[in-house]
Amino acid sequence: MNRRPFLQTLATGGVLASAGCVDSLPIARTGPDASEVFENDWYDETDLVVQFRDDIDVQQVSLFDPSTDEMYETIEQPSNPVRFPVVFPDRLETYVSDSLRVEAGTSEGVVDKRVWGPVHAATSSVEPLRDGRARFDIENQATAPLLVRFVGIYGDVPNPTIDPQRDSFDRSAFDFAPGVVGIGDNRPLSPSRTDLVVPPAETKSFETTYAPFAFPEGAGSDDCAGDKRTGTIAVVHASGGSAAYSFTYRLEGEPTPLEGQEPAAVCDGPRSDGSREGINQ
Repeated sequence: MNRRPFLQTLATGGVLASAGCVDSLPIARTGPDASEVFENDWYDETDLVVQFRDDIDVQQVSLFDPSTDEMYETIEQPSNPVRFPVVFPDRLETYVSDSLRVEAGTSEGVVDKRVWGPVHAATSSVEPLRDGRARFDIENQATAPLLVRFVGIYGDVPNPTIDPQRDSFDRSAFDFAPGVVGIGDNRPLSPSRTDLVVPPAETKSFETTYAPFAFPEGAGSDDCAGDKRTGTIAVVHASGGSAAYSFTYRLEGEPTPLEGQEPAAVCDGPRSDGSREGINQ
């Protein structure tokens, strides 16, 4: 990961002191400390909010990521506090990362501050639906808004997705849709896909748009016998990384053709929620 250099080598011949005098040299200061400029920062829905100290005249502020050399936004004569949009669900993109920084220009110099907020998705209540899709909850257990990039269900399920935690998973080439849609109070009200954003310390409900619990080639009585099975559900964070959990479930009832998708079939019987256990986070 690249970082902005904070030390510079002296030019040739630039020896400033002889032996025995180093301790008496003052340390050059090019600007104020971050604590003298920044009061606080926090996330509010899809924005990063940065508050400055009242006695500091901030002339310019920028949001950037030194790990990618990307300057996201620069604001002249910013308000206090200043807001930066950082989560964009309509394009499945977020600026939230462990290297995100804010740089403030003042009359005393330039200073920057790390504004990282972690995200972590915890899934629960995974339930097979009668059409083979899955219903579940996602809880954001961290301090930054979570943008759901993709949800995969795999392992011992009839119709598994890709495993996003395998070494062969190429995130840069991954172009699938998120695979989920919000339900209930989290139903999407517009094409902007705000349902994919889970604020810190909140839980939202989802259903898959695919059918992990349907049998693509049809089902027999043994498939619907109610045996206990263990699957895995993984949430890929748009900001990087993923969290995966195992869950248990049962498929019961009679094998029933999935309407319009024959020979695919589902088990048309009662469903049982299972326990959850974190496996890779």
